[in-house]
Amino acid sequence: MKFTLKQVVLGLAVLTVLSSCVSSKKYNALMEEKENLSKSLAESQENIKMLEEEKAQLMDQNSSLSSELDGIKKDLSSLQAEVSQVKQMVAQKEAELNKVKGEIKESFAVYEKAGLSIVADGDFVYISMPENVLFRSGSAYLDKHDKEIIETLANVMKANPDLKVVVEGHTDDQKMKPGAPYRDNWDLSVARATSVVRYMTKLGVDPTQVEAAGKGEYAPKVAEKTAEARKMNRRTEFVIVPKTSKLYELVK
Repeated sequence: MKFTLKQVVLGLAVLTVLSSCVSSKKYNALMEEKENLSKSLAESQENIKMLEEEKAQLMDQNSSLSSELDGIKKDLSSLQAEVSQVKQMVAQKEAELNKVKGEIKESFAVYEKAGLSIVADGDFVYISMPENVLFRSGSAYLDKHDKEIIETLANVMKANPDLKVVVEGHTDDQKMKPGAPYRDNWDLSVARATSVVRYMTKLGVDPTQVEAAGKGEYAPKVAEKTAEARKMNRRTEFVIVPKTSKLYELVK
């Protein structure tokens, strides 16, 4: 089979055009792929940058938290040392207070048969003296026997300057008789408390260790209106506490 020159030239032209079309499509496809890859690369680089920044922030936070943790550990260690020291001080104070409680009970044991009562509770000692132990009926005068009792307490207070005593006068609900030296039961209860306090300071007790309070008939030990109840309500009470006690702050 023979081809003319024209046919040969035409065939070559067709092949050239087809080849050109194929190369152009491939090129365009490659260029598009390149663009996509470039975009992906840019996005990846941006993500890497963001992650690096996050990493730097987290490392800063970690460093800051580590410093805070070290500070907290130091504070905790210091606090534990303080707590241990306070516990030792409390134990020492409790031992001293228990010793004082024992001294008070021993000193006043001789008066318990006469009706005096001593109660030790927590960080205070509560002493209650009925009228037949301290003071005569309707009087705030301290006789020789009364003074001996007060001297016993004064010696304890002088030996323990960290103690505080609140002296409380109490009466029954019977009204004062006409011509009585006191206007009412309140007046009598205050007079009794101040009489005790003045004598204690005269014996050398620091005035800052003592306090007088008159309760009159308004803090009865027994609520009944019988003769026996009234007898129990006529009393002088002593609340002895450490000066640093919260209880002392309450009774002030």
